[in-house]
Formats: sequence, structure tokens, C-alpha cells
Amino acid sequence: MITLGVETSCDDTSICLLKTDQQGLSPEVLAHESFSQEKILAKWGGVVPEIAARNHLEKLQPLIEYVFDAASVKLTEVDLVGVTSYPGLLGPLLTGLNLAKTISLLTKVPVYPVNHLYAHLEAIHLSEEVPYPYLGLVISGGHTLFLKVSGVEQFEILGSTIDDAVGEAFDKGGKLLGLPYPAGRHIDDLAKKGNKKAHSFPIGMEHSKDANFSFSGLKTSLRTWVEKEGKPDAESTNMFDVCASYQEAIVEALRIKTKYAFQKAGNLPLVVGGGVACNSRVRAVLKEYYDNVHIVLPKFCTDNGAMIANYAARCHKLAIPYPDSLKIDARGRFIDKNEVQKAPF
Repeated sequence: MITLGVETSCDDTSICLLKTDQQGLSPEVLAHESFSQEKILAKWGGVVPEIAARNHLEKLQPLIEYVFDAASVKLTEVDLVGVTSYPGLLGPLLTGLNLAKTISLLTKVPVYPVNHLYAHLEAIHLSEEVPYPYLGLVISGGHTLFLKVSGVEQFEILGSTIDDAVGEAFDKGGKLLGLPYPAGRHIDDLAKKGNKKAHSFPIGMEHSKDANFSFSGLKTSLRTWVEKEGKPDAESTNMFDVCASYQEAIVEALRIKTKYAFQKAGNLPLVVGGGVACNSRVRAVLKEYYDNVHIVLPKFCTDNGAMIANYAARCHKLAIPYPDSLKIDARGRFIDKNEVQKAPF
């Protein structure tokens, strides 16, 4: 079975052709190519939805042509299209969704609308098999949450951020320090040269004894520090130390909250996915403190077409056939953060 994966939920345009068996298992990436808008969006210091959507429109056609040529696959050989339909930015989502609908219209293949947060976790199966159920931790630019995963479409929320996502904490913190966008990888690199105990930053909801997160107070604490001390020089010991200390507060929040998530989920394997799962300190600490930890390969952590194709293939029996596939719509939100504190988790 050949599945085409299309990812345009934010600022990464990504296309993948994936080959699996008829059950949607044993994935083999035939071709996978992405275009990142990081350099384009850097001048604004973050994602501008309209600019991101227009860039997706420009990049989809050349990416599609490249991937099909690289895989020596014809459009008529595709059995299924998987496309991110939520959550994300509506403009970017609709560009990818319209591509999927166009292919479905031309070839009459079914389309599976993918929740790309689920795809972040299930991307673990691109490199290894992890049995269900497992405890999933999604850490990305827009989301931070725990999920108990009992099957390919069986996800139960155990906890979430009540304000900023962990990726936002990195990027906004980096902006306060004058680092380039996206700042997460810069903080990771600089922190390796610093002393993580040099400064004391708060760990959000440290004593709440639940699986929810908060990073807004941490960000405010860094802003207060910068206002008092000033922005440190880029290659100074002070910059290394503040990056290490700030990052450690984020990592400690993830470590502590994982303990409470395990108390809810039971003794299960832990799967970690999402863009922040690339962070070297996050990977090291979670593997040090917990057993049976499985972290998605860095090349499949950020938003990418391979994880979309993989998840669509695993859910192929639930794909929407043509012509109903043309009615699929996008939606921006998965969790309303205003409702998190009222939720039973």
C-alpha cells in the first residue's frame, strides 16, 4: 500500500510517499522532502499565518514533483492520501487539505484527515515497534500534553498546558534574550556550555500533583531577569548560564509532570514526540529518570509528511472514500486551554 502524506499545519511544508503492508504496518519511506520557512519568518520573530499559507502554496507543487520523481511512483499508484486537518493554523491547513482533495478528485482515492498530535506520537513506529497501551508525551511549539494511547485511534488526555506550550517557552524565552527564531535549538546549543544551577527560575505548577503544565510564569521570570540584568552578550558565560538555567526549569517541569502522568496511566512504555523532543537535555533526562522510554527520531520530530503518511496508513480502514473526501474541513484547535483547569484530568 502506498500512502501520500501531506503536512502544512504551521510553517513546514512536507510531503512523503510511504510504502506499507496491506495492514498499514512495516513502513518504508520511499521519498520524503520538506521545506522550512524558518529563514523567511525569522524577520518577524515568529509565524505569520498568511505568509506561511502563501509559502505553502508556492512550495507544494515542486515538493510533490520531487517526491514522486525520487520514488519513481506515479500518481495513479497512490492508494491513500493522509493530510493534516487539525490542529494548526487554518490558512496553512487548508492549503494542504485542498491538495489532498484535488488528488482524491483526480484519482478517486480515499483521504484520511490526520490529527497531527496523534501522528507525532505514532511516528515512533517509523523506527521501532512500541506495543499499546503506552503513555505519550507531545512536546511541540503549539502543544504540550500527556495522552494514554490504547490503540491507533484510542487517545485519552491525561494532562495539558494551561497556557504556553513548551516550544513557546523556548522561543519566547529566546526572543527575550535576543536569540534568532526559532530559539529552541539555539538555547539547547548554548546551554551545553553553561551552568544549569547558575540562576533559579520557577518550575510551573511544580506542586500541583497532576499532569498539567504552566510555562507563562517561567517566561515572566526571565523577562524580569532581563529587565534587571540586561541582555547578555551572545557568546558570553552569562548567556550560557542563563540558557542552561532556563532550559533546566523547562526540563524539570517535564520530568516532574511525567511522574504524575505515570500515576494516572500505570506502568506503561513512554513515547515522546513533537519538535521539542529534539532537545538533547530533554532526551537525556527522560531516559535517565524513567525506564522503557522511546523517543521519536529527530528527523521525524518536527512537523513532517512521513508521520502523517504513517498515521494515515495505520488508520487506512477509517479513511473517507471519494466523493465524501471532498467534504473534509480543517479546524484550528484540539484543546481549549481555557477549559483545561475544569477538565477531569
